Amino acid sequence: MTNRAAENLALLDEETARLLATVDDLVRADLTRETLCQGWSVAHVLTHLARNADALLNLVRWAVDGQERPAYASEEVRAEEITVGAGRSLEAIRKDVAVSAERFRTLADALQGEAGEARVRTRTGTPLAGAQIVSLRLLEVVFHHVDLQAGYTFEDAHPAWVGRMIRRGARQWEATGAAPGLTLLPAGLEPLRVGGGGAEVHGTPGQLLLWLARGVNEDLRADVDLPTPPAWA
Repeated sequence: MTNRAAENLALLDEETARLLATVDDLVRADLTRETLCQGWSVAHVLTHLARNADALLNLVRWAVDGQERPAYASEEVRAEEITVGAGRSLEAIRKDVAVSAERFRTLADALQGEAGEARVRTRTGTPLAGAQIVSLRLLEVVFHHVDLQAGYTFEDAHPAWVGRMIRRGARQWEATGAAPGLTLLPAGLEPLRVGGGGAEVHGTPGQLLLWLARGVNEDLRADVDLPTPPAWA
């Protein structure tokens, strides 16, 4: 567990730096652009990323000292903070994203030790080990970086990580019990079967993950009409 935590922390550092570079290049007009998160503008997504860092920091503290802390005070507070925060200036949002990411990262180092084995719960009640908090943050940073539609795509993310996320997306679809019979063929990776396998779906790993994660079918090749995968869990 600790080795995976160290690997994920290193990858998180890389992906956070890439995210912050994208944010630094944004202009004020970008804040109101639509994103791949339905109903959320760029400002909403960036504000969510900052509040997510703080929410996961609560879980890190829980893992470190054993004192239970919810990720968010409530779902209502979470939604309000995102809505209100999205109305701020670009400078305020940019600083918030950077500072909150640094707050999380500073304490997250502790998850390489005993705190990595501690048990906590996500905002939806899912139990997980402390070290897995890093994985949650990494997913948020990469997915929402893609959601910004600002030049960064899943093709730019670490290939091994993309492969893991494709497998996770396939498992999640299987778990619904309603997966159609498809065989996913990400270039360079092992085939993945959902719904017992069936019509082949060809594409790059990044293209397949974009479809599994956001329902966006860009240049995938298949002999059948592709359905929209379930919302990412």
